[in-house]
Order: sequence, then structure tokens, then C-alpha cells
Amino acid sequence: MKWLKRIGDAFLTVAAVAGVLGLVLFLGIQTGNLQSLVVVSGSMIPTYEVGDGIVSRRVPARALEVGDVVSVFTRDGVLVTHRIVQVEDGPGDARTLTLRGDNNPVDDPDPYVVEDALVPMVRIPGARDAVEVLRRPAVGIPIVVAACALVGFALMPSSRKRPEQEADATAAPDAVDAQGPTTPDR
Repeated sequence: MKWLKRIGDAFLTVAAVAGVLGLVLFLGIQTGNLQSLVVVSGSMIPTYEVGDGIVSRRVPARALEVGDVVSVFTRDGVLVTHRIVQVEDGPGDARTLTLRGDNNPVDDPDPYVVEDALVPMVRIPGARDAVEVLRRPAVGIPIVVAACALVGFALMPSSRKRPEQEADATAAPDAVDAQGPTTPDR
């Protein structure tokens, strides 16, 4: 049973770390500072493969430079992730970006005028495939059941007494006066 408790403790530690990272990602997305994306085309191969997950942060346009990879919206509202090949000052805080996919022979047809853009921070290879597999009931349900069982084992009380409990149990109880409480002489 010790090994089950150790596995459960390890699982709880991993789950706690994943939970904190998930909370940070959730709060970042809710505040608009972070965005999670999935690569759906091969235009950025070899930098990003189809199905890779990307966690990006929002950056002001003035901080962008040639060579940065950014995600911006097209005029049609499609999110495109390509590399900056040219930057020009635009109106106000905006900049005009010329982009090209690493796997594309030519620049994107239209420039992008942006005040900010999403810049990838973390690449998660094969994230789409992992999510798809985990969404299958034949995979997801057993994982949830196993996780619950490991948490249960980790939370089980130990059957062995701790060393300080053993010492307390073997110590002689305090001597009690059989005559009852004494009162001071007057």
C-alpha cells in the first residue's frame, strides 16, 4: 500500500502544478493578455507543425521587429500566424506589418495594420492530437477514474503511527494524586 500512496502523492504534486499553470493560463486568457492557438496549416513549417499548440502573449505593435513571429487577424477575421518581414510606422501607435509564412515562397498579399499582436511564447508539439485523444470517452473516462483513485489513495491516512505518536504512547502517564487536589495550608 505504501507504493500506492507514493504514486498518489506524486500524482497530486503533478496535478497541483498543472492546476496552477492552468489557472495562470485561464486568467491570462480571460484578461486578454494570453491566447491559446492551434496551428491548422503548414505555412510555418518547420517552426510550427500542423496540430501544434501555441500559447501567445499580447504585445504592443511598437515592440514588434522584423523576424518576430506574430498572430494577427486578416480583414476577413481569420487569425494568421506568420513571421514579420517588414515593419513600417502606421497611424498613431499602429504599425503596418508585412508577413510571410516560413514555408511560403512569397509575402502575404495584404499588409496588416495593427496596434498589437499575439507573439508565441510556448509551443506544445502535437497538442491538437493529444486533446482529440483525451476527448474520446474510451480514453478520458478511465483517466479520470484512475486520477480519482490515485487522489483517494494519496488522501488515505497512514496505518503506521508517526514516531512522535509512538513516543507519546509509550511514555508513562503523569502521576495523579489519589487524594485529589491539595489546598495550600493557611
